[in-house]
Amino acid sequence: MQGKFSLQITKLEICKGPKQKSCCDVRAEIENGVNLAYDIVIKQDVVPTRGKVEATINGSPFVRLQMKKPCDHLFMKPLFQSMLNVTQNCVFVKGHYFIHIDIEKVAEKYYGGEFVYGNLTFKSVFYNEQCNFSCTVIQVEMSPKKNQSIVNND
Repeated sequence: MQGKFSLQITKLEICKGPKQKSCCDVRAEIENGVNLAYDIVIKQDVVPTRGKVEATINGSPFVRLQMKKPCDHLFMKPLFQSMLNVTQNCVFVKGHYFIHIDIEKVAEKYYGGEFVYGNLTFKSVFYNEQCNFSCTVIQVEMSPKKNQSIVNND
């Protein structure tokens, strides 16, 4: 099924990437069921050279992106630049960042306000040869948006 949706984040996990060393300290929490609050400390200037985004819907594969240069990806570069201090050459600048993301609004922006309903899991991993940049697993429940009717009490 597909159509207008409501979204509820049901799980958030910060995972370990494939490298032994991490370039960032990441903490995150769910706010109000639709927002993610990130506290990110980038320990050194870093350029992610590998990335993977996987999505499943109701346990079945839905989307799989593997990127050798995540900043060259049409959707990833503007997303990175809107959230963090990222140069045109994809250098993520050392610093402490606080980010709030309304996942429902992001989904509406990227999917035009319509989507497939069900349980979706998104896993994203970004890293380079030396260290992990980020690894996050987010589970969301997408359900049909309930129609709101206007009642006239005249």
